[in-house]
Amino acid sequence: MLSEMAIRNAKPGDKAKKLSDGGGLFLMVTPAGGRWWRLNYRFNGRQKTLSLGVYPHVSLREAREKREAAKKLLSQGTDPGAARKEAKAAAVASAAAEQLERENTFELAAERWYAHHGKKVVPATLQKSRMYLDVLKRKLAGIPISQLDRKILVDAVQVIQGQLSPHFARRAAGILKNVLDLALNEGRIAEHRAYELAKVLQPVKTTHRAALINPAELGALLRKIWGYQGEAYSVSYCLKILPYLALRSVEIRGARWSELDLDAGLWTIPATRHEHGGGMKMRVEHLVTLPGQVVGLFREMKQKQALLYGDCELCFPSPRSPLRPITGESLIVALKVIHGSKNISVHGFRASFSTLAREQGFNAEHIEKQLAHQLKDAVEAAYNRATYAEPRRRMMQAWADYLDELRTANAGS
Repeated sequence: MLSEMAIRNAKPGDKAKKLSDGGGLFLMVTPAGGRWWRLNYRFNGRQKTLSLGVYPHVSLREAREKREAAKKLLSQGTDPGAARKEAKAAAVASAAAEQLERENTFELAAERWYAHHGKKVVPATLQKSRMYLDVLKRKLAGIPISQLDRKILVDAVQVIQGQLSPHFARRAAGILKNVLDLALNEGRIAEHRAYELAKVLQPVKTTHRAALINPAELGALLRKIWGYQGEAYSVSYCLKILPYLALRSVEIRGARWSELDLDAGLWTIPATRHEHGGGMKMRVEHLVTLPGQVVGLFREMKQKQALLYGDCELCFPSPRSPLRPITGESLIVALKVIHGSKNISVHGFRASFSTLAREQGFNAEHIEKQLAHQLKDAVEAAYNRATYAEPRRRMMQAWADYLDELRTANAGS
């Protein structure tokens, strides 16, 4: 049997030599001075050798302990070499799983969803999603998505409700579910518990945007808009044109002269205009027929714009910079001043058109197409690509004439 002194005193030779300790255990001393523990054993009639480490990192006592452990495995009918390989494989798999857990924190899952989401929505919507997502990331920081049980999720959205509002919490809960849905579809988790989180939150009272559906009141507002002498000509012209077309604020504010064909009385709003937003909500190209009143307003506005800015790409440039369109806030602030009340919204002109145009007997499908509403039936939407350009042209001219009648009625009283 070997001793620590015998091992330390062993001198390397021209060839590797073995120092036996019995029971198949030996120390291999290499010509370069290395000392390697080895164990010879037989399994299923075959001679095998198992490496037990390097001396002095593995001492004589430790090498003997490893020999006894190997013998115990042999007595149980297990190959020590195969057992070691299985243990290493298990350790590698465990390390990989731990690494995957570290990579699958909620923050990283949220960013993957955000990148995926950004391919399907306009920048303005993506910006709102970022707001909710950042709040969720702070609440769930560092937690692997596989560990997000129901209690953690419920606590998170309820805390958000208490700190912010039930409305914000509901939106955040919806995005939370979307994040985990994507992780589930990617195979990163087997299941999640983010369903129906709205049920644990306080109900939110639905309030509809203010809209004028009384013809006399709408006419009075139009008279005030036409008499508005605001500092920014872009705002006043935008408010004059908006009721005629019933477009969304972001769609009209981002208008470009290149999109307009004033001679033909057509405006083609692209699915998306540029990386900063201003395109269509549903990312579908929208053809807008322009009544004569709107064509006249655009021509008049372009003449004024040429005197102020020269060649300008935007139809409604900001007074602070002709490179940026006017903001939605500038429109609503001006509209509240004009109306004399806070109970008014730019979006309300769409409701006014939808309601009063129907009362005037216009075709409902043509109205929905003008509003750029998508059909709820996916099959019907796939087959119905009609733009109804000519009937819509007649409808919008009749609508513009109707608004002029409302505006000029009792104008002198």
